Amino acid sequence: MTNQAQRFIELHSRMFPEQPIPPLPRHPEELGLSVQLALRDADAAWWQNQFGGRDDRGEQARLPADVEQRMLAGTPNPEDEGPLRRANMDYYANAAAAQREQVIERAREATRAREKAIFQHQAQKSAEFRSMGILGRMAASPLSANAIAQARAQWGITGE
Repeated sequence: MTNQAQRFIELHSRMFPEQPIPPLPRHPEELGLSVQLALRDADAAWWQNQFGGRDDRGEQARLPADVEQRMLAGTPNPEDEGPLRRANMDYYANAAAAQREQVIERAREATRAREKAIFQHQAQKSAEFRSMGILGRMAASPLSANAIAQARAQWGITGE
């Protein structure tokens, strides 16, 4: 395994081949914003090993107690992504984000399955209705008492 300096040199020279390699940063603010974003995206584990547990100025960043407890137990929740990113723990934050995406995708699949079943049921009822004759259609959709009374009033039918 390469050390942090070697990995930084590899990442920086691959992403910014025309730029000279700066000194190994002690905190993210020593890097430009575009370099920060590129390094975070390219290798979240390197970023976390280099800056994890510290804020962007290099000062200690403490996690909320519940997030820290879940991290120690190895069971981060999807909502832990924000505090983990603020503490420059991008590798763990990416895992939390992936977990969140899985939850969202499962919900989408369940919604799709439910909507598909509803659609198929409605399509079946519609096909059955279309296959009936005119009398069958009329019998399948009887008029309500309110609709009958309204039609009688409109057309002047007294029923006598």
